[in-house]
This record gives sequence, structure tokens and C-alpha cells, in this order.
Amino acid sequence: MKPREYPRSRAFIAWLARHNRSVLVVSLGIALVASLSLLRLRLDMDLLSMLPRGRPAFTDYQRYIERFGAQDLVIALVRAPDADTAIAFADAFAAALRGDPEILEVHDRVDLAAFAQALRGGMLPLLLPLDAYPEVARRLSPEGINAAVRNLVRILAAPGSVGVAKLLADDPLGLARLLADALARARPDRAFGLGREHMISPDGQRLVVLIRPAHAGYDVEAVERLSRRLEAAEAGARGAVADASRVSVGYTGAFAYARDDASLLRQDMLLYMVLALAGVLTVFVAGYRNLRILPFITYHMLLATLLTFALALVFTSRLNAVSLSFAAIFYGLSIDAAIHFYTRFLEEWRPGEPLEPALAATIGAMLPPTLVSAATTSAAFTAIGFSNLAGVAQLGFLTAAGMLLNVVATFTLLPALMLWLARRSGRPEVERAFPRAIHLGALAGAVSRHRWLVRGLALLVLVVAGVSARSAVLDTNLFHLRPAGSPASAVQDEIEQHFGLSDPDGAVLAESTRSGEGAPDDSVLAATEQIAVRLEAYQREGLVQSVVSPTALLPSRATEQARLDAWNALPRARAARDLEAALAGAGFKLEPFAPALALLRAEPAPSDPLARPLPGLELLFERHVRRDAQGSAVLTSFAPRDGAALEEVARRLPRELATPSGASITVTGRPLMERELHRTMHAEVVGFLLATIASNLVLVWLRERSLARSLALVAVPLGVVVLILGLSGALGLPLTPVNLIVLPLTIGIGVDNCVYLIERMHETGDVEEAVARAGRAVTITAATTIVGFGVLAFSRYPGLSGLGVLAAASMVLCFVGAVAVLPALVVPGSWSAARAADPALAGDSGARIG
Repeated sequence: MKPREYPRSRAFIAWLARHNRSVLVVSLGIALVASLSLLRLRLDMDLLSMLPRGRPAFTDYQRYIERFGAQDLVIALVRAPDADTAIAFADAFAAALRGDPEILEVHDRVDLAAFAQALRGGMLPLLLPLDAYPEVARRLSPEGINAAVRNLVRILAAPGSVGVAKLLADDPLGLARLLADALARARPDRAFGLGREHMISPDGQRLVVLIRPAHAGYDVEAVERLSRRLEAAEAGARGAVADASRVSVGYTGAFAYARDDASLLRQDMLLYMVLALAGVLTVFVAGYRNLRILPFITYHMLLATLLTFALALVFTSRLNAVSLSFAAIFYGLSIDAAIHFYTRFLEEWRPGEPLEPALAATIGAMLPPTLVSAATTSAAFTAIGFSNLAGVAQLGFLTAAGMLLNVVATFTLLPALMLWLARRSGRPEVERAFPRAIHLGALAGAVSRHRWLVRGLALLVLVVAGVSARSAVLDTNLFHLRPAGSPASAVQDEIEQHFGLSDPDGAVLAESTRSGEGAPDDSVLAATEQIAVRLEAYQREGLVQSVVSPTALLPSRATEQARLDAWNALPRARAARDLEAALAGAGFKLEPFAPALALLRAEPAPSDPLARPLPGLELLFERHVRRDAQGSAVLTSFAPRDGAALEEVARRLPRELATPSGASITVTGRPLMERELHRTMHAEVVGFLLATIASNLVLVWLRERSLARSLALVAVPLGVVVLILGLSGALGLPLTPVNLIVLPLTIGIGVDNCVYLIERMHETGDVEEAVARAGRAVTITAATTIVGFGVLAFSRYPGLSGLGVLAAASMVLCFVGAVAVLPALVVPGSWSAARAADPALAGDSGARIG
């Protein structure tokens, strides 16, 4: 075949030979400026920030987590040998934090004395349920008062009764105990036991402290700053408490997960970035046995990586665990262009000859297929860039941009470096020509000769894989993407085991539709009461297993008024006179009973329960109420029978409630979010696959101008997709929102090897010769891609490790398909001559075959 001249390539090389030093200096300057972008990038440790936006199921769950989850709350678990030590340490720890300007609130106890004082101050009538008032009326009768006083005398006459005297004086008629019984039935929060000041475990060895920092949001800097504050408070508490050496403190909540994730992410990033770079370079050295060229192969990859990170700042300043895997993946992909470039250069250049003609021929022959290869891979990553998951979308757009930048870097910097070195040392970084892949060529030749047998076997394998693929499972539990063995998850499990504090499967938010802290709240309270009534009805139906509602301590204005009317209808003035007389007649001094007598005579006014927590109940208020710039919100949590029951409650509850004006009702829960995520991910992967297949077909057709050959090129990686799904179903390996992107990526990346092999088939007109010439480069590029993805398998993040394993397996299958199946799908002899004869198709792709 007649060699081509490549006039444009020769002109470019001539220009590059004159200005290679300037090009390299400019590239170093660009690398320096781009490296500064790393100082501005921040790591986002919030897993839930990956959730899609704009859909009610996701928006509702995110809002619930942001307002009532542990997003801006640090949950500290104090472990001690006994209850006294735990309480003493928790009190000292909380006191140290309350003096810190970085800490907004600290709740470590329910102040029962303050609550009792509030009841005596007029809150008791507002909290007593209406069904308790008949008993109140009985106790205020002359008979009830006389019986109560006789009971006081009997109790105080018993030995050891001195300690209860004040309690009896505060509540001689037992009205507060009526409220306690009502609260015991309502159980406004099962995390608290009546009569206990602290949220302490039954064995007294664990105590929970809730800490709200002044600033929410957990990037790496915020995590480190808050960690130092907590460590200082712990040190202060240890100095104030005896036997503190036996006390330990564990943390959970968003802060703790972010701290653990940040530590693991730093280690994992360093591990898989170093392993990926070292791995792909090791593969290169093993294939070419030339260490001198290694720095030049590395330079353009690092520059393209830095430029891509700099480009990321245009769109976001935060990357997460998924998008940060870009670097490892990119190393495995970006070196491919350099490998094919260098392999072709070895073929074109002869020792003793000038470099310029060989470099021009290399660029002319390799630029078109490299552009097609980069474009097909970029198309796949661009498709996943439209994912609803933020981390996946960032990974898609970053890698797509990096692949295109890499083509420019490879075809500019690599020849510039080779020219510069040749001028400086008198010889290029090449010592010998590279041998052909004889065995791969022989395999491809055998496949081509027995194409119908290979086609039949491939079809059979795909049918079996397709049947198995029906068993593939999509796991949309985002928390399965997080390391299970982290200290934060261990503390969370410990709290759930000993306290029952967990993320409820069902949550109902009653929220004010009027933003602002001064917005009316009564509509929210009225809605919360309706929610509790309906959920209890669902419980009788069997849809709901349990309900935790704060309505017993947060009555609406209408409920308060009904209770006050019942209170004011009682003969309280007469009862107060009768009680004074009975106490005096029994020999009691009246001064200790003054608060109880004053309560009987009081006529309290309605209150605003959301304006501030009930005195002493701030800890409970923290779990159920939010009043901020978004308005007021009250949480009612429940345990549905199952996921289907939760969906039915979410469908029925808003429709069956007469929601008061000024309030909105939202039913959410993790199962609802995960079901919607399952539907979203399923739709996304189908869309991504179709978009990738279509874009790759178009790109390949623009080069091939043959629909049959284009279909053959895309059929190989498409078959691999079916195999991956089949293996997932057969082995029980779940697909996740992260590793699901392997399916469209398999199309885009898998086409690359086929493109280079087809290009050689065009040149030679013979399958065996083509694979023999390109096989070694294809093998090395496949190995580097496998390494780039495969190192992610070492990540301790299940999402990333699953991505690495699945992608590495798909790349292995793509390589096998390219050398062992593609030759059975194409018949080069009939079209290579036509392509070579057509200048519109040939372009600069002819080669000087040595």
C-alpha cells in the first residue's frame, strides 16, 4: 500500500519542532495554575447530598433529614461503669460545651424540677387531657379532699417518709400524677422513661447527650474544627470527674459519619490514586520495557487531570467520595491514547532516521481513531453526567471533559517532549521496535475462519446470560454505600440497641406554610393532633404498628381552650378552702402547700407551646419540634407494617385530613425514598444505555460510513453488558446506584478497542495481520483500564469497591470480546480496498507499513 504524506500532520510537527520548548514551558505554567484549584476544592461528606433533587419523594426526605435528622446534630454516647459516673461526666461535658461559642445548644437531661415548677405555675390544666377531668372533679369534692388528706397523714406517719414530704406538699390531691398516667399512656417519646432526668440506658452505663453546633454543614474543615472542640470538652470533663479513666465517649450523627468518612476518604484517595498511577505505569513498563519514556507518558496524564479538576471549579467547589474516584479511573483511561500513539510511533520510526516524519505519520494515522475512541468514551460519561445522583453526575462530566483534554495533551505534549529530548540528548526515548502480538493475531485469524461457529456460541452464551439477568437486583439503600464498620455506625447500632433511637421508617411533618420565626403555629399543632388520630386509626387497621406523637405535650389552641373551659368549670375556689381547712384540721402547716393551693385558684391563659420548650423538656422538644426561618414544624413518627403499608399511608393520610389553613402535611421515610430511587435508577440506566448506544453508533458511523460495521463494533460491548447483568443475577451481586453506571460505560469504553482493531483491519485488509499489529497495544490499554477501575476495589466504601470490581470485570470481558468475537462479526477483505480507494473515508488514516 502506498504510504501517505499527511501534509497537515507534517506541518504541525514542523511547527512543534520549532516551538517545542515554548510549548513545554506554557504547559508547565498551566499545570502550576491548575494545581492551585486543588486548594479550593472541598470534600462533601454528606451521603444524602447525592440524592436527586426536584422530585417530591427525594425532596421530602431530604427536608425531613435536614430538619429532624442528625444533619446538624452531634449525638454523643457516654459509656461509664455506673449511672452516677455517667451522669457526673455528662454534666461536666455538657457544661464545658455550653461555654463554647461554636456550640449552639447542649441537651443532656430532662429537668423534672423545672417541669414540676411549670405545672404548678399553670401548665397543669393545659396538659391534662379532657378524659382526666371527671377524676379531677372527684378529687376536688369534699369527700375526695378528705380522703387525700387522710392519705397524706398515713404516708407521712410511715418510717422513712421524710424524703417524699415535699412531693406530697406540691401535689396533695395527686393531680400531677393524673398527668403522669396520661403521658404514660400517650408515650410522647419512647426514648424517655417517666421520672428519669437523663436519657440513660436501663443498665445505667450509657447516656446520650445531644449537641447542636452553631454552624451546620460538614466539610472537612468544619469536621476538624468541631472535633477539636469536642476533644477539649472531653478533656475538661475528665479533669472534673473522678474515675474518668473508665469513661469513654462515642459519636454518631452526620458529624461523626463525616469525620469517619473524611478519614477513610483521605486514606482511600491516596491509596487508589497512587495504586492507579503506579499500576498503569507498571503495565506500560512491562509492555514496552522502556523506563526512559515513562516520565513523558506520565506528564500529559497529570496535566490533563489537573486541568479537569480546575474545570470542576466552574461548576462546583465540592466533590464527594464517588466523584473523587475520577482520578484513578482517568489514569487508566487517559494512558490509552499514549499507548496507541507510542506503539504506532515504534512501527513508523527506524533507528537513525529523524523523528519528524515518524511523528507526523503517527499523528496522521492515530488521531482519527483516537478522536473516535475518546468521543465514544466521553459520550458514555456525558450520559451518566445527567444522573440525578450528584456524585455520579460529577464523575460523568469530569471524566468526559478529561478524556477530550487528554487527546489534546497526548498529541501535543508527547511529541513535543520526544522532540525536545532528541534535540537535547541526540536520541529519542526509543531503543528498539516493538514486536507484534503473533498469538493474538493467530487467535483472531482462527475466529475469523470459524466465524459462524463463534457467532453461534456467542449467541448461546448471551441467551443464558439474559435468562440469568432477570435475577439481577438493584439495591438502592444509599447507606449500604457507606462503610459498615465505622465507629459512627457502631455507636448508632449501640444506641438503637439500648435506647431504641433510630431513623423511623415512617415520618409525618406538619409544617407551617408561612415562613419566619414569628409565623402563627396553631395550625401546625392542630394538624399534628389530626395526624395522631389518623395514625392511631391506621394502627387499628393494621397498617401501622406503633406511633410516637408529641401531641400530649403540644396541645393546639382549641385543645388548650377546651381543657381550660373544663378547668374553669370546676369548683376550684371551694375546693381550695376545703383543702386548707382539712390540712389545718390534720395539723399541717399551710406554707408548704401554698403552691398547690395557688394552682387551684389560678385561671391560666392559653399558651404557645411552640414558642419555647416546656421548662425541663428541652430534650424532648429537640426531637420533635423545629422553629426557624423556614417556619414551624412538628414531627410525628410511626412504624408501618411494611413498605407497601407506608406507601398507602403516604397516599391516604394527606387526602383524609382536613389540613388547617397555614399548614402542610408531608409523609416521608427512607423506604419511600428508596422505592422512588429504585424507579429513578432503573429509568436512568435504561436511558443512559440507549443514549450511549445511539451516540456511539453515530460516532462510529461517521468514521465507518457503514451501518453493518458500526453495529458490529457496538455489539461487542453491548453483549458484555448482558453478560455483566447475567453474572450479577447468577452470583447474587447487587447493582447499586454507583456501580450501575458500569453498564453504559461498558458501551463507551468497550468500543475503544474495537475502533483501533477495525482501523488496523482497514489498513491491512486482513484480520490476523491487523490484530497482530494492534493486539499488543490493545492488550496494554485494556490492562491499564482494568487497573484504573480495579484499584477502586481496595476502597473501604462498598459503593466504590463494587464499582471497581464490576468495571474491571466488564473491561476484561470487553477485551476478550474485541479479540475473540469482533473478528467473527466483520469480513474485512470486501471493504478495506473500497475504503482505501475513497479519500472521503480514508482521510489521513493510511499508514506506512514497515
